Amino acid sequence: MKRLLDAGGRVLAFGAHPDDLEVGAGGLLARLAREGCEVTMCVVAVPNRTEERVPEARAAAKMLGARSFILFEEKPARVEDIPMHELVRRMDHLVADTNPDLVITHSAHDLHWDHGLVNRATVSALRRTPCDLLAFLSSPEMNAQHRAIGQCFADITPTLDLKIAAIQEHKSQLARLDIESSKDLARAMGRISGYGYAEAFEALRVRI
Repeated sequence: MKRLLDAGGRVLAFGAHPDDLEVGAGGLLARLAREGCEVTMCVVAVPNRTEERVPEARAAAKMLGARSFILFEEKPARVEDIPMHELVRRMDHLVADTNPDLVITHSAHDLHWDHGLVNRATVSALRRTPCDLLAFLSSPEMNAQHRAIGQCFADITPTLDLKIAAIQEHKSQLARLDIESSKDLARAMGRISGYGYAEAFEALRVRI
């Protein structure tokens, strides 16, 4: 990660829906942007309330210092309704346009069906792209029963407040977003890793 920060690298993050990236990786994305990386946050699909959720996603990305991109913006859709070949094709184009040094995506172990589909599509889209690849769980409370999370940890102590503020930009979803749980999880991951606050990731591909 230090090599990426020193180089002012390019980061591409895929989230199935608006708010997934902020909850799962918002602290790291804000940190990378603050360190001079060019960060693109890609929301794959917006399943409903697009007139509210698209502006919310753009505002949250701006708060984190990232560029916002909606992969399927033309109409409301669930990821499971999109043919896999079309999902991979569009990801292919975005990967080619951004030429990322680091890609962040959903974990294959996430219990949300759409999240697992995004993982599969991301891995396929990166088949010829040399880059680092990290995976996150955007619903850690739900997934805690399935497996322990985290093979590597990112210190988000300086950017925790930005992460929380970005989550709060998703006003249409605040009734189901537990802000305190996000803080508690970051604190718990910090205790495990030796930081004040941290996010946990699976290292799927890391070049050293």
